[in-house]
Amino acid sequence: MIAAAFSRVADRLLVADPGLVRLHTALRVALACLLTGVVSIAWTVFQDQPITLAAPGILFAMVAPLFVREARRTAWFRTLFYLYLCACVCFATASVLCRYPLAGDAGFLVVMFAGMLCQAYGPRALGCAMLGVVCFYLGLYLHPSTTHLAQSLLLSAFGPLMVALVGRVIVPMRTAASFRLAVHTVTLRASRVLHAPAAAAHLSALNEAALSLEEQLALLNPSDAETIRERIVEVEVAAGQHAFASGPADGGVKASADVLRHAIAQLREIAHRGDTRRASSAPASGAVTRTAAQRFADLRSKLCWLPATRATTAALLAMLIGHSLSPERWFWAVITTFVVFLGTRSRADTVYRGAQRLVGTLAGALVSVLLVAPLHDSPVLLVAAMVLCVFGWAYYILSAYAPGVFFITVLVGLVYGELGFAMGPLVELRIEEVLVGCLVSFAVAILMMPLAATRHVEARLGAVLGALREVVRLAGSGARAGDAVAAVRKLDRGWHDLRIALRPLQTQRVVVWNPDVELATGSLLCCLHWARVLSGSARRGGLEDEMALNAAEVGAAHVASIVARLDSLIARYGDAAAGAARGRSDEHVPVMPAVDFDVNQASALAQLDGAVAQLFDRLMQPVLDTRRVFNWALRGRSA
Repeated sequence: MIAAAFSRVADRLLVADPGLVRLHTALRVALACLLTGVVSIAWTVFQDQPITLAAPGILFAMVAPLFVREARRTAWFRTLFYLYLCACVCFATASVLCRYPLAGDAGFLVVMFAGMLCQAYGPRALGCAMLGVVCFYLGLYLHPSTTHLAQSLLLSAFGPLMVALVGRVIVPMRTAASFRLAVHTVTLRASRVLHAPAAAAHLSALNEAALSLEEQLALLNPSDAETIRERIVEVEVAAGQHAFASGPADGGVKASADVLRHAIAQLREIAHRGDTRRASSAPASGAVTRTAAQRFADLRSKLCWLPATRATTAALLAMLIGHSLSPERWFWAVITTFVVFLGTRSRADTVYRGAQRLVGTLAGALVSVLLVAPLHDSPVLLVAAMVLCVFGWAYYILSAYAPGVFFITVLVGLVYGELGFAMGPLVELRIEEVLVGCLVSFAVAILMMPLAATRHVEARLGAVLGALREVVRLAGSGARAGDAVAAVRKLDRGWHDLRIALRPLQTQRVVVWNPDVELATGSLLCCLHWARVLSGSARRGGLEDEMALNAAEVGAAHVASIVARLDSLIARYGDAAAGAARGRSDEHVPVMPAVDFDVNQASALAQLDGAVAQLFDRLMQPVLDTRRVFNWALRGRSA
């Protein structure tokens, strides 16, 4: 019974956390932070030095494991070195500039601007930006003397040492094991489609697990990666077939369930083969050697000038207001603007992120006030609570922002409470500073954010429609299986991005934005399913010539209908660049060799044609101008 209960808990963890990646990362963060704190604080106590000398090393151990993700050992240590170098430079620079208040404030804004500018370069750059900002404000806040600065830098070396010890020895990154766990997550979510009463509701969760599995597969890079990708698509296709055949009047429910079970079994079998246990050292088949000029141009194209300008403007305003509230705690308001703008793409994203931070701060402040007094005389319980907060922060901060903010707020309250600060005024001040940062971010987002929420959703929708069109094009041009699978996976990623863009708006049910797009998501999910079926049917053959010829004629007619509707939708929701790219290849898509289609593809094309027609009807409904002008009207009035 205990084993069964443990198995159920493990399955639920896997469903919530594909491959247990977040769990392992949170364990590394908590252990590294605990070990660094024990060693460095013990040294300060033994040497009768201020305990704050250990802060830079502990802070580094708390942040760095989130961004050290490389599978290869050399790349892993290189990232760790860059993160540590950035943290030390920013802390030392701030410690020097803290004697000149205006220079310190200006330096803080420069670091924020640089961090926001390089945020699109990947986890390594994002980690450097995060550590740079927090270490710079730590240097300004602690304003250590030259002696204390040298001691802090020496003690901070325990941070990367403990991160390396935990990340390479105690809780090492086992890519093959994580891959098998990610496969198990996909099969668990696919099994939910078998047993859930509303099977279609679990298809998006299955798609997210499949995308996470794709990331693990990219790290592992086995020799049969393309075959594994085909098996993943087959599981998604079979799950979609079963979900859409789940009606009581459909006699093929049992058959679709058997097909899904067979696809799940095939994916499990191929994931446990010996050649997936080791990463391939050969480069990817599509890898292209680029020159230094091409790399520089690629890096330059990723610079986020406008987001950096917005965030820095908001930080400057928050700094001015925050200084008036508290000359020592103003950085809470400034960091709020940094994290609120980090990774946001529209006004709704910014408002949503700010609301999450405000809610998490309020809840965390209340809990910290309740915990400080009972834990003050229990050092063991206090340390356990701090480690638990660090674990919760690391587990949630990159996936669910509000719980992550809650845990970090509780941790800050426990630390300040243990240092002897009065909790009432401190909590009140933190809430005020965070509120100032959020309000300033909202104002800057409204005035300087060029991409409105509706336009952001429409841009993501245009990307999905373009990817769907590419799947149809490849199906009709006789492309190889690998290209078809890549096109389907690009379509899945576009769908994932669209769902993320919709998330802030779906929490604002009293607000009208563009309900037509939200109502069309069901039809769009149906289109995605039949696109996967179409891609899978392209790999099956063995038909008579006459049957193939008839199927080809029917398929060509459906393709012409699908492409025409998708072109109209893309013209409405796609941007100018996508329209220009589409225009360069339009003349080749409707005219396709009829013999490229077989019976399986013709049937899938017919279903896809019907789904696209329904999507077209829902998206091309005339939208009243008043709906766009009065975007903040109540939903009840628009019904």
